[in-house]
Amino acid sequence: MAPLRLLLLLAFAAAFAPAAIAQSPAPKATAENENGRYTMSPVADGMLRLDTRTGQVSLCRQNRDGWVCETAADDRAAYEKEIARLQEKVAGLEVELGRRPGIDLKLPSDAEVDRVMKFFENVFRRFIGMIEGLQRENDQKRT
Repeated sequence: MAPLRLLLLLAFAAAFAPAAIAQSPAPKATAENENGRYTMSPVADGMLRLDTRTGQVSLCRQNRDGWVCETAADDRAAYEKEIARLQEKVAGLEVELGRRPGIDLKLPSDAEVDRVMKFFENVFRRFIGMIEGLQRENDQKRT
């Protein structure tokens, strides 16, 4: 009877050991025990995989078909790419402005700004005068 119990115990352990091992969080891998290519760290949604050669980070999750790793967005690389694009655009605009004769990026003087402001002040006063005149006409029609 004892050998039967031992056999059943071994069969039970063999059947459920892989499932128990798969469900336990994986230990953090180090460069020494995985040939230095990847390190894995458990996170709430799955595992983070770091490629120690390229620095690329991926989030690995289990789905219906097995494990799937998706590359995580690298904000720094995106920022550097956008900065490079904008620098090229600025350089192109500077060249374009340099080729056009007669373009002067000089700011207007205080006197020129005062003259423009006086013009708009007069336009605004005339507009307000027109509105007041229309209101007077409307009030006279009511009485």
